[in-house]
Amino acid sequence: MVAQPRLKLCLIGLGRLGALRAKILAFQQPRVELVAVCDTKPGADEWAAANLPPSVKFFPTPEDCMKNSGASAVLISTATATHAPLICLALDLGLHVMCEKPISVDIITTQEVVAKSASKPHLKFLLPFSRRYDESYRVTKQMIHDGQLGDIHAVEASCLDPQDKDGMYPAKTVTTRKSKSDDLIAFYVTFSEQSGGIFVDAGIHLIDAGRYFLDVDQNLPNPKKQVNRVVAFGQQSVYGALAKFGDADNAWGLVEFANGKILQTRLSRTITNGFEASTRICGTKGHSVINGNSTLNRVEIRDEYGVRTTSTPDAFALYDKTFINDIAEFATAVLEDLPLSCSPNDAYEAGKIACALQHSFRLGEPVYFDDEGQPILKPLGLHNGI
Repeated sequence: MVAQPRLKLCLIGLGRLGALRAKILAFQQPRVELVAVCDTKPGADEWAAANLPPSVKFFPTPEDCMKNSGASAVLISTATATHAPLICLALDLGLHVMCEKPISVDIITTQEVVAKSASKPHLKFLLPFSRRYDESYRVTKQMIHDGQLGDIHAVEASCLDPQDKDGMYPAKTVTTRKSKSDDLIAFYVTFSEQSGGIFVDAGIHLIDAGRYFLDVDQNLPNPKKQVNRVVAFGQQSVYGALAKFGDADNAWGLVEFANGKILQTRLSRTITNGFEASTRICGTKGHSVINGNSTLNRVEIRDEYGVRTTSTPDAFALYDKTFINDIAEFATAVLEDLPLSCSPNDAYEAGKIACALQHSFRLGEPVYFDDEGQPILKPLGLHNGI
């Protein structure tokens, strides 16, 4: 029996998601050979040695890892601000690239990276959005294709993260804005400084899900323009220190697409019962609700406290299979030269909408898109606190 070829891949970044990716690559991907990992944080080499096969090499810098590991592909799972330069470096070195979202926190950089990828069509570039690789979303997509739900006219999607209670402590020198509580510093606050904001970081998943189901590139009066306008609202209900970064811990966004379809998004980083992420797809013949119940399993606990269930703790538990499915698709696409289900342009379009929603929240008014399909981002004044 002839063994299947395996994709030699290196991983950059061993943070929370990167560590999960590393174990999947090493032990759950028969078509991938994890040849090397890299992380600049102290102790990362010790973690790799304790958790990964001895054959996996450790490199202290991304460039050294990409150049000298023998990999033909790279998975980038680092801080958001490093994504664009690392993607460009990998493409210039002739590597196929898979990178966590987003490409960048600004539209111009995202556009430049997508253009570089397009100039190298022999190299695969995947920015995976987890919901596209979830079986429930794929089943719903097939239902839409089969006409079971009729014409899809709207999507309502939410992503509600749990509070970071362990990481909170009083902030003494930060001025609050729109806050109903004392300032608190937590991971979400320190992360906000370089993440681009709640819409760019978390909302981009919901935006892509909306685009995935709404066929937003169809029936357009102007093929260049997919979006008419967006409007966003938000609060700093728990983490008042987010104000100085123009960010929110609870946010709502509306997107009006140029073909008349609507996306409604709801984001939170303050719920106390675990993690919730539901999507309602609204059709003329019926609706599909994905993850409408946030329970971890079907077990009910009945005792002196009443009847209850266990909540899903985080996104990693809800979308555990997606982190296997997206890598498997990437490896197969590289090895067999097949197309990917999520294109760089999908990442670009979702990124534009996410940036526009974040800007709308900061500006306090809608953001319109011009005839070239670009958001018209008015300057932020002093009243916006930015």
